[in-house]
Amino acid sequence: MKQSSNKNHIGHMSDTAALYCRLSRDDNMDCESNSITNQKKILQKVAKEKGYTETLFFVDDGISGTTLDRPGFQQMIKAIEAGYISAVIVKDLSRLGRAYAKVGYYTEEFFPQHDVRLIAVSDGVDSAEGDNEFTPFRNIMNEWYAKDISKKRRIVNKLKGNSGIPLSSPPYGYMKDPDDLKRWIVDKEAAAVVRRIYQMALDGYGLAETAAALGRDSVFTPTHYWQSKGVGRGGSKSTLEPTKWGHTTIRKILELQEYCGDVINFKTYSKSYKMKARIENPDENRAIFLNVHEAVIDRETWEKVQSLKSGIRRKRTTVTQERSIFSGLLKCPECGANLNSHFNQGNHDIKFFSCANHSSGLRKCSATHYIRLDFLEQVVMQELRRLTQFADDYEEDFVKAIMGHSAKVAQNDRDRKQRELDGLLARDKELDLLFERLYEDNVSGKIDDARFSKMSKRYEQEQGENAAKIKALKLELKKSGGQQLTTDLFLDTVRRYTGAQTLTQRMVTELIDHIDVYHAEKQEDGTTTQQVVIHYNCIGAFEVPDRKDIPEVDVLMETRKGVAVSYTPAQIA
Repeated sequence: MKQSSNKNHIGHMSDTAALYCRLSRDDNMDCESNSITNQKKILQKVAKEKGYTETLFFVDDGISGTTLDRPGFQQMIKAIEAGYISAVIVKDLSRLGRAYAKVGYYTEEFFPQHDVRLIAVSDGVDSAEGDNEFTPFRNIMNEWYAKDISKKRRIVNKLKGNSGIPLSSPPYGYMKDPDDLKRWIVDKEAAAVVRRIYQMALDGYGLAETAAALGRDSVFTPTHYWQSKGVGRGGSKSTLEPTKWGHTTIRKILELQEYCGDVINFKTYSKSYKMKARIENPDENRAIFLNVHEAVIDRETWEKVQSLKSGIRRKRTTVTQERSIFSGLLKCPECGANLNSHFNQGNHDIKFFSCANHSSGLRKCSATHYIRLDFLEQVVMQELRRLTQFADDYEEDFVKAIMGHSAKVAQNDRDRKQRELDGLLARDKELDLLFERLYEDNVSGKIDDARFSKMSKRYEQEQGENAAKIKALKLELKKSGGQQLTTDLFLDTVRRYTGAQTLTQRMVTELIDHIDVYHAEKQEDGTTTQQVVIHYNCIGAFEVPDRKDIPEVDVLMETRKGVAVSYTPAQIA
């Protein structure tokens, strides 16, 4: 770090010293000696002693030293490149950073090339006094320190996360409990907005419509809401208008399981302490704790919203601007494509659906699978009346029909898998504790590095094997357990719509998964019939048994001049 004698003076600013301060969690924020205020006092005093009357402070508060992409640091570098700085003074070299190679570039190359004097007070470094042979070693030690701190923090976070303590800040709709900062409590004002968003989703409103409605009512976005309450949150600050909601924000709120009262830890991870980018963690690597805090959205509502066919709703017709409650639900049983919504060019009151693969011009499907909207509405309404009446009048038969005689066997299998999973999860936590103790024993010298390596490798191998088993069990339980949960919810939903007289968006969304529409066929007797199969949520296609007090579906409609189509129920195996 030999200081060049060829100074490039640019006015009085060439004698300006940059006083750089940095503080982050890595540097023990409880320690007053490292506080920004204390650093400023020390640096100002040293600058005066070294004869620098012109000083500029550059500060990065709360940013790790493992990255050099810091606003204050980068501003200082630009000032040096512009020739405004002749000296850089820091409390110690770790203030510049804890990345050995990058910090070494600045201390060994960049500063000398720009004739900048480097002073690190606590480390006794002053480039004006010649090379300091220990500087590279100090940089290495600073990086080792950052790596060690990162490793310890990961262990602590893993222990906290596996115990059910939230590792992230509370989402919009919650806030930290003033009496216990490890708990979340409901923020009533924000929670009301969250509930409104979920209700609009159930009522069939899209992301854009929901965002526009919130904007019209002058509802603050989460970022601006927190700012208005004086709550500091990390991340980039929105430059949009305070009430301009984005589609992404609405979608994230509708997907957040935490609103059910759950804590989900380890949703993301970083590959290295040097890499700040967060990577989404697979479900099997997350720690999920149910019903930890008060729910903003009941689990039944959250499950229903997740089942919505977001992203496949058809664009509304430009003439009527009306939304069809069946958009995104109608399927072609021949090619599997969606049925697109249309209206008759000669009569806009006539709305119909047809197969996307046939009407696109590619003719991937052999038939149009054309169906009138008013015809479909009558078919679905009558089928839903039959379903709800059967559930109401013959509840026991209904339950048996949809649950099946194997329900008990399936439940026993789920119980067995759950017990096995609980045992593996308990062992995983035990291994975490064993590894923590092992690490502490190694640091304290109770066990040598060779034994630490051997034992930790054995623990890691066991955890790896258990992780594969845990992943498989969770997937199996999620499939079967989720089906059981939603089947119970479906039963309650069917009962709620008993006696309904009209179709609504919410009714269709909660009861129906999709509808297969077959192409109308002309029979030998000259009549035209069309099959429609309704696939209900959780239970799939279901044929209501014949009962004398449950009327048959009888729909006959003239779809065009001289042609009448009647509905015929499909035979479900």
